Amino acid sequence: MSMTILSDIVTQLNTIPTCVFNFIKSIIKERNPIGVLYYGSSLWKQDLTGLLDFYIVCEDLSDWYNDKTGRYFANVLLPPNIEYHEYKEGEVVLRAKVAILSLKQLRQATGLQSIDTTMWARFCQPVKIMWSRNDQACQDLFGCLVRAVATASWWAAYLGPKEANGEEFWCNLFAHTYSAELRVEAKNRPMSILENREDYFIQLLEVGWKGLSIPFQHSQTNYFTVNISDKERQTAYKKWNFRKKMGRPLNIARLMKAAFTFQGGAEYIAWKIKRHQGIDLNLTPFQKKHPLINAPWILIKLYRQGVFNR
Repeated sequence: MSMTILSDIVTQLNTIPTCVFNFIKSIIKERNPIGVLYYGSSLWKQDLTGLLDFYIVCEDLSDWYNDKTGRYFANVLLPPNIEYHEYKEGEVVLRAKVAILSLKQLRQATGLQSIDTTMWARFCQPVKIMWSRNDQACQDLFGCLVRAVATASWWAAYLGPKEANGEEFWCNLFAHTYSAELRVEAKNRPMSILENREDYFIQLLEVGWKGLSIPFQHSQTNYFTVNISDKERQTAYKKWNFRKKMGRPLNIARLMKAAFTFQGGAEYIAWKIKRHQGIDLNLTPFQKKHPLINAPWILIKLYRQGVFNR
């Protein structure tokens, strides 16, 4: 894949306010990660009133954790760990969900062989390298973004229709990734991801397929025809079905892990569900303070509301 073309696409993202950089500095403090990636709707829409999404990538997880406690080993076994941070600058209050993982974990999670679909599905979307330790670190992070685009492009081709416009390939892909995760997003979420960013995704699709040598034709009317045999598609679907079966258990495991590792995790999960699905868990102070004890109750309530089947 042409890293130059992808770089041109990524750098088209809007200028980031200085307060966001200051927020990141306040999170990092004296620690020395490789870099910080900024992803999510707050980046796309330039809306700082919601929850910002940062991914902090370390050369080794010990660079973030002072000692090898339970949080360290939880991140080794089931990355990433999540932290919640707030920052105030003047009248501006910023809130962020911060994911911590190592460069090795990021490389694995963005690759085609990854069983977990969450990471590459996120980083094929608009993302910005907010800070890097040095030029080599920036290249390493950018290489992971290239891997994510390549992986997403491959699955878009093999799970998608034989011919369609570019938007249909991406909507089909994101519908597949959401069905493989414990997502609480609205049904129209795949289309909303593409909204006002159609050109960005169409360019990525063409760059990805060329880099992977996937045979296709692209008409001037944004219509793609992919030349993949039915046998190749069937093999890809078998691989995907395995990822789909593993997806929700992985996400449930992460939710349970958050009870141990994510300070404020219960409130965050409740906020996320209410924002996207309209379900108010109405957590009591005891449930907020002891999320692990009350996790079964929370999962039962979500099940009864039909979240797992949406």
